[in-house]
Amino acid sequence: MKQVDFYFDFISPYTYLAVMKMDKFVTEHDVQVNWIPVNLPKLIKLSGNTPPANIKNKALYSLRDLKRWAEYLNVPFKMIRPSTFDSRPAMYIAWALAGDERVEFCKAVFEAVWSGDVDMRTEHWLDDIFVQKKLPQAWRHTPHDQAKQELDATTQQALKAGAFGVPTFILHDTPRPKMFFGVDRMDFLSRACL
Repeated sequence: MKQVDFYFDFISPYTYLAVMKMDKFVTEHDVQVNWIPVNLPKLIKLSGNTPPANIKNKALYSLRDLKRWAEYLNVPFKMIRPSTFDSRPAMYIAWALAGDERVEFCKAVFEAVWSGDVDMRTEHWLDDIFVQKKLPQAWRHTPHDQAKQELDATTQQALKAGAFGVPTFILHDTPRPKMFFGVDRMDFLSRACL
């Protein structure tokens, strides 16, 4: 079975859109998708990239583009500035979970954040997600020190794989892995998986 490493951070609206396409992608291809959390601001800095919000014209374009994508995928979307909330507490939980539990948790967070179901400006936004999505409270107990170190390690792993942002997909089907960046490259990833 082919392996796809999927690098993500909850602060990325484009990754939310990719997540909304993920079930169909997995159903259509015989692949194992490994959901790997990374610290996006750190990855951007380490790679020498610039956040879209720091470039006025790119930020304006991205807002229109995100709305078009949400309409195209027929998914709810509410734009929030990624810099207005700290995704790390949720990322630590994502790291601590594995397999189907990680996928379930991550989908719930992405949907709640980017559909507007949760107000990210509140102090208890993560608690609200646990209640709304009926997630197991046991998942809340995460060793943050270890999770922080592991998140740093997966961020370095993504950088080493060539990532400079998210969503990034690394397809392991040949001795030399292939990288695909962005929700708009998932079609190319799909073709490569055939």
